[in-house]
Amino acid sequence: MTPDQLAIQLADPTQRRVFSAVALGATTSSEILAVSALAAPDAAPAIGRLVRAGLLVQGRGTVALNDAALAAAADSAARRLADEAANDQPDPQLRGRIRGGVLVDLPEDDSDARHAVLRHLAGATFATGREYDERTVTERLQPWCEGGLLDAVSLRRTLVDDGLMLRQSGRYRLAAD
Repeated sequence: MTPDQLAIQLADPTQRRVFSAVALGATTSSEILAVSALAAPDAAPAIGRLVRAGLLVQGRGTVALNDAALAAAADSAARRLADEAANDQPDPQLRGRIRGGVLVDLPEDDSDARHAVLRHLAGATFATGREYDERTVTERLQPWCEGGLLDAVSLRRTLVDDGLMLRQSGRYRLAAD
């Protein structure tokens, strides 16, 4: 069972209610009907579809979640997310911190990782030896912040506070490494 197959099966509201009833402990048809508030003509085909899909396993008059299939779907999803993260961000120090060009995590405790993330942002956004006014710096940092961890003004201040950008008389420039 793949995560996509799981999502397709649970997209159907009747199947989702049957699955939920079983997840809550219902094991017999009568328990499923009571917990899900479905009528037998609706629940019976949904149980059958979930068994055929591999989400439920059937015993003698009982059904249960197929824990192995659910674990396999979770493992598959985790591998896919890890692969996507690696493709999106090849640098392991940045992985999970920058996704799709947006800063989603800035380490507080690990100063090396924090410096690596901020150095990447600064180097990817600003040219060495060039000066920028405050508004330009904020505008250039904005894409890193869309729905992310910090707003552009806070990120600008962080770059200055952490020594990656220098500010003098309202002008900003990258600090020399």
